[in-house]
Amino acid sequence: MQALEITIEPVTSLQNTHAAHFQGAFDGGVKEPLEGIEKLIMGSTEKMIVIFDFKSLDYLNSYAIGQLVAWHNHLVKKGGQLIIASPSKNVEDIFNIVGISTMLKIFPDVESAVASLSN
Repeated sequence: MQALEITIEPVTSLQNTHAAHFQGAFDGGVKEPLEGIEKLIMGSTEKMIVIFDFKSLDYLNSYAIGQLVAWHNHLVKKGGQLIIASPSKNVEDIFNIVGISTMLKIFPDVESAVASLSN
């Protein structure tokens, strides 16, 4: 499996919104690649929105799900949101089984996630 890489960029059409593009495997052995996203979320301002683009995510495990829930909870406490975009069928099935899909907004791609926030 490919090591996890995360690229973070601002969504220029929306204030206080960032897109984080995940590539590779998101599991317990990936502490270093998570530093940037951890810093962004833990230092978040009020009403920050972070869109996780999982188009190139190959794999996630229970560690990753725990991180997603923790980051979601942190952002929600500050009036923000964590949104998932472009999950594979496998990842979406995992989210449905563990109930993540009831707490996070999930979109087929980043563009539709951004469009929903623009309305």
